[in-house]
Amino acid sequence: MSSGQTLAQMNLTCMWLVAILYGINCILFGTCVCVISIRSPAHSRLLLCATSFQFTMSTAHVILMFVQAMIAFTNTTIAATPDGANLYYAATGNYIFLAGQLIYIVNSFAQELLLIWRLYVVWNQNIKVCILPLIMWVAHCATASVAVALLAPKNASIFSYTFRVLSLSAWSLEMILNVTVTAGIVYHIWRTGQQTAALTCGGGFRYKGTIITIVESGALITACTCVIFCLWVASNIAGLVGSNIAMQVATMTPLLIIVRGGLRRSHSNLGSHERYSHNLDPWRSTSFVRKLQTDTNEYHI
Repeated sequence: MSSGQTLAQMNLTCMWLVAILYGINCILFGTCVCVISIRSPAHSRLLLCATSFQFTMSTAHVILMFVQAMIAFTNTTIAATPDGANLYYAATGNYIFLAGQLIYIVNSFAQELLLIWRLYVVWNQNIKVCILPLIMWVAHCATASVAVALLAPKNASIFSYTFRVLSLSAWSLEMILNVTVTAGIVYHIWRTGQQTAALTCGGGFRYKGTIITIVESGALITACTCVIFCLWVASNIAGLVGSNIAMQVATMTPLLIIVRGGLRRSHSNLGSHERYSHNLDPWRSTSFVRKLQTDTNEYHI
């Protein structure tokens, strides 16, 4: 335990931080719905369903955390037991805890699958670039699910060798998947920007803001997972408690991309694209630039 905090105190601190992040997610989700509702691409409905699912999962997770805290600190039987709150949080047979962990991994699976779908869209629906990420995604789903299942028995231990190996493997796969897929998306947008700049005769690189948004959002969940991973490597229980925070961060990541991309487009001048295309070959180059612009815009939300 870190900083002399007990397990119950860690969970209370974590619940306070989660409540703040959930409040931010509520604002982001409302803005996200507004951004998607004014868009007309065919992918908008899919994005709305995916983000709604993740927001629902984060809401359910927050509710479970508050229910767990109420039981730990208000249940007369637990309160009458010496160190009862810590024992309650440490009990592996606690099905509220298991439900929270299950929601956490399902939400992570959804966030990663949405990221892979974005890679698929940005790469002009080229399924070949998604094969390796999908394999890693399946491996992550399998290892994380088995790790949570190992906590179901009442005599299970979170410090058991098998659970430790599986949980570390799952977090490693999650970090690698997020980094590689984000890098693939950024590379294609960067290449698209270079091609667009070449065709517009020195018009400049146009997608710097998009790349910054993607990198920052991807770094957010990766950094959070990395901290949890390092804590768990050091056998610090705070790593497992910190997964509650990672739950909200996993929901925040796609919402930030959609909201920031939508706000950027709302301030852009629609006529700027026509100015870029005006001086190009009307039979070939103009259509190519428009296709590049469309491909990148599809990723924004």
